[in-house]
Amino acid sequence: FNPTPLSFILIRNTTPMDQTANSAESTETPNQHTNLTTQTPNQHINPTTQLSFNDSLISLFGQHASTLAKTTSHSIEHMAINSCHISFLKACRDHSLIPKGLRLTNPLSTKRSTEVLTHASNLLITERLNHYRLKYAQHKRTYEHNLRHIESLITPQYFQKLGHLNTKKSSYTHRKQLLTHQKKFAVLLSEYDTPFLSPYDTLKTLDIPSPTFHGPLLKTSPTPKKDTTAKTVINLSGQTLSTAETDVLSLGLKFVPTPTSDPTPDLAPLIQNITKQLGEGMEASATYQVTSVLSKFDNKRDMTTDNLTPQQRTALKSLKSKKSELKFLPADKGNATVVLTHDQYITKVTDHLSSGSYTLLTKDPTQSVTTKLQKVLKKLHTDKKITTDLYHKMRNLHPRWPQLYGQPKIHKPGAPIRPVVSFYNTPLQALHKVLASFLKPLAQNPLRLKDSSDFKHRFDSSLNPSFHYHASLDVQSLYTSCDMRLALKTVISSFEQNPSRLPSNVTTTTIGSLINFCLDNSYLEFNGSFYSQDEGGTMGSPLIVELAEIRLAEIETLALSSCPDPPNTYSHFVDDGLGSFRDRNHAESFLTFLNSLTEDLNFTQEHPSTDGTIPFLDVLIHPDKSTSVYRKPTHTNLYTKYSSCTTNSSKNAVIRSLTRRAHNICSPQHLDDELQTVRHVCLQNGFPPHRITTIMDEVQRKFTNPSRHQSLASFNRQTREHALSVSLPFHPSLSKPISKILGQHDIKVTHSSATSLRNLLTKTKTTPPTHLTPNTIYEISCSQCPSKYAGQTYRPLVHRMKEHERCYRLNNAIDESTDRIKSAPAHHALTTGHTISWNNIEVLKSLTSRSQLDLTEHAAIQIRQPAMNRTDRAPKCSSLWDPILPKIAKSLKSRPSGISFSTSTED
Repeated sequence: FNPTPLSFILIRNTTPMDQTANSAESTETPNQHTNLTTQTPNQHINPTTQLSFNDSLISLFGQHASTLAKTTSHSIEHMAINSCHISFLKACRDHSLIPKGLRLTNPLSTKRSTEVLTHASNLLITERLNHYRLKYAQHKRTYEHNLRHIESLITPQYFQKLGHLNTKKSSYTHRKQLLTHQKKFAVLLSEYDTPFLSPYDTLKTLDIPSPTFHGPLLKTSPTPKKDTTAKTVINLSGQTLSTAETDVLSLGLKFVPTPTSDPTPDLAPLIQNITKQLGEGMEASATYQVTSVLSKFDNKRDMTTDNLTPQQRTALKSLKSKKSELKFLPADKGNATVVLTHDQYITKVTDHLSSGSYTLLTKDPTQSVTTKLQKVLKKLHTDKKITTDLYHKMRNLHPRWPQLYGQPKIHKPGAPIRPVVSFYNTPLQALHKVLASFLKPLAQNPLRLKDSSDFKHRFDSSLNPSFHYHASLDVQSLYTSCDMRLALKTVISSFEQNPSRLPSNVTTTTIGSLINFCLDNSYLEFNGSFYSQDEGGTMGSPLIVELAEIRLAEIETLALSSCPDPPNTYSHFVDDGLGSFRDRNHAESFLTFLNSLTEDLNFTQEHPSTDGTIPFLDVLIHPDKSTSVYRKPTHTNLYTKYSSCTTNSSKNAVIRSLTRRAHNICSPQHLDDELQTVRHVCLQNGFPPHRITTIMDEVQRKFTNPSRHQSLASFNRQTREHALSVSLPFHPSLSKPISKILGQHDIKVTHSSATSLRNLLTKTKTTPPTHLTPNTIYEISCSQCPSKYAGQTYRPLVHRMKEHERCYRLNNAIDESTDRIKSAPAHHALTTGHTISWNNIEVLKSLTSRSQLDLTEHAAIQIRQPAMNRTDRAPKCSSLWDPILPKIAKSLKSRPSGISFSTSTED
């Protein structure tokens, strides 16, 4: 690089000797006032005379031109200097570093004084940033003003040369300043031991690419160091994924891409369902404001910046096209994404089903179990053994089958699956939930831990030097191996010994018979086949969780009371336990005694490692009995990405929960290291440093002064009570204004996550047939005229279609007592003699909840104008919703229902 000052020498004609001298001189620094030669017009200067560029300007254009040239050089040089200062201070601010010149001496050396001085130093950084930005703007205005002025005074050739000299000068100054700041920033990084790279290291060149300097070149946002200790994507399929596809999966299956479709069809029905519960005047006000926001929203114009790059969007489409071939599954622990082929996944789950605890069934028992349960509950209600309220709470009238899926255990050889059953909306879900609430008091025992914070408190308060050896115990396959019949005997015995624990108006015999019914009718579905579970219970049922806890506590309590040499302390959380013993032999003898008491449960034991540490839950116990946070080897440090399209509260919760865990678990000597790890992890997940610092400081203040924050939290809970509440899908552009509007009408708004990568890519459950889908908008057509009928049903579609067909077949379309039409399609067929296309019924939309039906059906009727529908039978939706009805109707897509009335009566 050849730095060049303004004092150039213009030579009219140069000899070879002169050119050599000039070439040698051109390598000197600006402070040596190097002379560089160029050619100038012949008519003005003697061929043998050498003049500097400044003298040439004076002789040709006057002193004023020379002064302006010097001023432009001075201004652009200071622009380069100030821009480097701005970049340096922004980098310090974004990386939470304080330059030495802005640090304040702490005379007290207390935590509070340190926080005050740190905050003051950050304010000084901001103030100095503003100072340099102001100076940069002033020099820029001066430079541009003088440049325009001098352009009118000198010839284009000289003006071009002046621009070239200014660029050279500012480039040299800029590079020199960047190198200085690069060294200073490296020192700060090493001093603060920060987990990210220097932004100066990412520069490929320090030259300025344009003739005029336009401001700071550095991108100062933090770039975390790559953590190679854990892989977030584990590809076991044998198929190669592209780099972009791997990048998408490495975001985690909980990552929510920015929505690309208009959310109005999902938001509006939910809002309409809650606003109709307001008074008439308030409903109209809220509806008008909401429809104004939704009708003006344009998905392409008003959408926020996409959190996926174009390459990642393309890769996401590619991954979605591979769902039939590959399975993208969440790992059992660690938040990693496991890639398996479809055949691999089927084989792993089938291997588990072949373990001997399951029996293959010949048909779907869902309807049979539902009918039997209805008879049992009806008899109990008739005999007044359960109340009417319990009778309704225990029923599920329109269930679907329980579905088994698996999560790979990547920490075990061969990555076997952990079986999980989706128990939502199944025949026995409601009954399991009620019975679990009955058993919950029995499952509360002194050995049961609430969480790792509870364990830390018990551990610190029970240390005994005589029992210094700690060993952990684990129950292998607790839920599937536990003998639930033995647990039921314990339940009945406990209720008989303590009848006060029984719920009102329910006897021990009734509870026992209902639990037996649940165990006898335990079944699941996988890949289109149905299996009964003969042993253990299904993971996913709340009843099974409580029964397993009761059985485990019974064995452990018996062992502690009858063992001749029990541990000093013992506690457990689900299937993990920890005891304090004298030595290893003592621990192993207790394990042997424990396993001798049970045939269904098998306990294993883990001893301290070679360095004397032993993990329990997410706590690592050190040889000196101090504690720190434990992370498994498969842990990926992958949490909700800051770029994920979720609420700020859920993002802040990541920092807050990790920081709170550090304070709850860590001993004082390990706390600072863990807090630094938390900062590193949050930076890896893309969180801004200033947000990390703010939330971590907030949590620390709560631990420093808990009483004050507890009183404030209690006050906030008292003042935030709302008459109504609604949960809406989060949208980056619409959630805030809609929440504000509903909040003004005393409606509390919570937000559910939008469509995540798991929703888009992971398909492990069998999709129920369309005719069994509840919460549906459907359309029935006449085969002899264009007339159609649009309707809704919250029940499985086939049930409502049977009613329509029955009204036609029995000539019973009108209720004679009320003169009301029971079935518009049947009435149309009977009055016109036309034939309804009963086997060509179409589904317009399947909704997630019953509360979305009214407005969606209203949009279908008002926009599609089906002739069979009577306007007096349409849902009572306000006309204020009319502006957004076209948006809702646009989301309606016809598809076959699969109902055929030649076989529907058999279904």
